[in-house]
Amino acid sequence: MAKVMVEKINGRFSLQPLYEWFTQVCDGLFHIEIKKIRKPRTNDQNGWLWGCIYPMLLDGLLEAGWEFTTVEQVHEFFKSIMAKESVVNRHTGEIVEFPSSTATMNTVQFSTYCDKLRDYGREFLGIEIPDPDKYWRLNDTSS
Repeated sequence: MAKVMVEKINGRFSLQPLYEWFTQVCDGLFHIEIKKIRKPRTNDQNGWLWGCIYPMLLDGLLEAGWEFTTVEQVHEFFKSIMAKESVVNRHTGEIVEFPSSTATMNTVQFSTYCDKLRDYGREFLGIEIPDPDKYWRLNDTSS
């Protein structure tokens, strides 16, 4: 499978990379899929998840009677209910669900996942998870 990127800026774009690719390949039938490229989740997003969201959810879950012991368990728990993928058996209709990875999420998907976690905390645990602080490094006194 080949990947060809075309960039559009201010309404202008060139299909030259696509044209050049087609001139180099053998004849045949091709499927072209266009997908917008998004940046992968950021280190700051990941830090907010593991340093703020999951610890607060762990505290809330413990207060609600759950016996989680680590934020890693909290991570697996929420992946299984909020970041799951489904595979269907086309013959039986059976559906198998499994957690997907947060590591492969782009910035938009990761932000949506974090919003779902915050909503869960608010609705089911009565906790308010704060917005991310883009200046947290300036306020970090642990160093």
